[in-house]
Amino acid sequence: MNYLEETVKNKIKQYREFETQIEIDWGGKKRLFKCVDVQLEIKFSKAEIMFKKSLFKDRAKKKLQMIEMMYRAYKALINEAKSNGYTTLEKDYKCFKYGKDKIVILCDTDLQLSNLKAKYKNEKDTVLFSIEELFRFIPVNYLDAKETFKQKNIDITFTKVTYGKR
Repeated sequence: MNYLEETVKNKIKQYREFETQIEIDWGGKKRLFKCVDVQLEIKFSKAEIMFKKSLFKDRAKKKLQMIEMMYRAYKALINEAKSNGYTTLEKDYKCFKYGKDKIVILCDTDLQLSNLKAKYKNEKDTVLFSIEELFRFIPVNYLDAKETFKQKNIDITFTKVTYGKR
């Protein structure tokens, strides 16, 4: 591997770490897209497509240019989100996508829920929950089953199965 290819490898690693930090700070693209106008979301998505294609077909120098383009694209998303009045997530909050285009911002305890609501209640297509609140929705027999399997050293994960019409 030559010097330029090694540089690309390191820059991609740094960029992936940057993306991970965006997930932590902002809830990732899923939340940022809710904070900006659709035109910027489209521009970002086009840039991301170009970036992904570049990783597979372009030379090292072009890949480095595409990585820099993605940093600028994220900077544009973040700057517009901030100018629209949005802020980063607090360290105790997590963001998840569900359904087609909805978001959940999650805190740990019911005690944190009032602060969560005060801060993020106006975000569109966003639902706010505490983990404690979600646990109240889990049927007791599911939790009992998990305990039983754990006691027998069997690791299980429940999956929802939806049956369609025949």
